[in-house]
Amino acid sequence: MTLKDGDIILRKLLPTTLLLAAAMAQSVWPTQAVASDKPTVVLSNAFLGNAWRRSMVTAFEEGATKAQSEGLIQSFQTFNSPGDNSAVAQIAQLKTILENKPDILLVNPASPTALNATLQQACDMGVTVVVFDSSTDLECVSIVTNSFSDWARLSTQAVIDGIGGSGTVVLARGVEGSPPELEMYEVQMELLEANPDIEVVTEYFTFCDDTKAQDVLLDAIDSLPEIDGVVGCGEGLGAVLAFQEAGRNIPVVAFAPSGRALKFWAEGNGAPGSVAVMSDPGQVVAALYTAVNIHNGMSVPRTTVFPPVFVADTERDQWQVTVGEDEVASWQWTQTLVDAQIKANVEGTVALAALPPVPVR
Repeated sequence: MTLKDGDIILRKLLPTTLLLAAAMAQSVWPTQAVASDKPTVVLSNAFLGNAWRRSMVTAFEEGATKAQSEGLIQSFQTFNSPGDNSAVAQIAQLKTILENKPDILLVNPASPTALNATLQQACDMGVTVVVFDSSTDLECVSIVTNSFSDWARLSTQAVIDGIGGSGTVVLARGVEGSPPELEMYEVQMELLEANPDIEVVTEYFTFCDDTKAQDVLLDAIDSLPEIDGVVGCGEGLGAVLAFQEAGRNIPVVAFAPSGRALKFWAEGNGAPGSVAVMSDPGQVVAALYTAVNIHNGMSVPRTTVFPPVFVADTERDQWQVTVGEDEVASWQWTQTLVDAQIKANVEGTVALAALPPVPVR
């Protein structure tokens, strides 16, 4: 089978850390056991305050509806905590959920540690608990995640390739001092230092935010030389707007795969070679199918890594028509695709696992 351009780029760039992690998992793909009853599923989401979270909830409800129609689950519910990512509010929400003892609990947590006592209570009750888009040190909880290192590697390498491995770049960093930002920065610098013909002119903290990036770059742009690329974490739309407003040549950037950014990019904004990369809101559906497998007796690595969304310029128009303006692009995971990704994690063949197709709505 011929891989799409985006697949080829993604598979080339998957870090060896995933393969090492996979090697630590089981080396035998187990046979799935059959559970006596179809499980009930509940999603606990810490907040709905951005397009990524809203897209995640939409992906869950679409995916759970499909899983229900396929006879894989009995029912599903979504609980969204009020407020702004409050661990206290989510703990109260979880206690309410546990009163009805669902079979499967999917959690996008407000904190990797603050929910531990409540999640341990769920485990003690026999609930299958899967955390996604975060982590936890609770051994009874399984984790489905994207890799921040992958995100950084994909977006940085795309800019490097887009400028032909030579030129000047600005490094737009994420949330100052946060663990994801530090992890991404290490990968970004590793790749940039491996390309001595690329000069990092300056660094700014833009918090992976388009508005912040636009403001920061506009404030500094008069002092900058010609810039060929902006290496960052999804603030490409703001970067392009800043260069356009200043009347400067447009650099190669990494957009976020939001509907607004994809539309802007499809309208001819952004230099050739630009891409869109971000963690996948659809990982909640991967978490759902993974949890069903665990509930049904399948042995699954405690942490399973799924790919971030990667949109190459050759696939941009296909993606753009599937994503609403206030949505973030997500893979459409199926049971078959999730099983293949779990198998790849187990066997250490993540780099060969097939990506989902571009979504169709």
